[in-house]
Amino acid sequence: MKIDILGCSGGIGPGLHTTAFRVDKHLLVDAGSGVGTLTLEQMLDIRSVIITHAHIDHILGLPLMLATIYDQHTHPVHVYASSSVISALKDHIFNWTIWPDFTQLPAERPILQLHTVDPDSELEIENYRITTLPADHPSPAVGYLVNDGQSSFAFTGDSGYHPPFWHQVNRHQPELIIVDISFTDDARELANDSGHMTSSQLQQALALLDYTPDVRITHLKAGFEQAISAECSSTDPIHVAPLHHGEILNLPKG
Repeated sequence: MKIDILGCSGGIGPGLHTTAFRVDKHLLVDAGSGVGTLTLEQMLDIRSVIITHAHIDHILGLPLMLATIYDQHTHPVHVYASSSVISALKDHIFNWTIWPDFTQLPAERPILQLHTVDPDSELEIENYRITTLPADHPSPAVGYLVNDGQSSFAFTGDSGYHPPFWHQVNRHQPELIIVDISFTDDARELANDSGHMTSSQLQQALALLDYTPDVRITHLKAGFEQAISAECSSTDPIHVAPLHHGEILNLPKG
């Protein structure tokens, strides 16, 4: 499995893009501003998108991508998310006021199909078995486990310290875990209030595991990347490193 890191920042600025990961050619995990780094041909290859929650930094690339390709597409784009996210997309984005309703465009062959995913569910999308994982965030959110039968990774989405997520991860034991670490430890109160994690909370979470995965941190607040990374570096024996824009992760076959 190949994971292309299109966006992994907690903010915007030169060279910074918000959360979007492309898995192989056809699947997106979240659709933040990083989607804008795809070429037209790569956008046309996208068949499915799984969304963790409805905050704008995780969805803003979706309406723009659809507007770019809707008159050229040869297949629909299937979007999978919780009922609250699907409702938010229908009511607040694809409503003809903020953006056209691409579930109706083009009229003869609409590009967008929306699918509700139940909590604690498992579904087959493309060639992947995808499991929803619990998360803790002010906007209703989930994490995801993505498994292609040979390798797998888990993604917290945006979430505070939430032991149920880590218990599920420990049960499935994916090779890679991508974790939201948005703040340094001295901003722990803000992290808790906004539903994100700090480095010491990452250490608490990793202590719940009885195996040693590769751990990559994401959603670092712009301007604090070095400080957050330094705080997260002392988590032996588990290796922790930040994601980087444009990075490609190749997961080994199990």
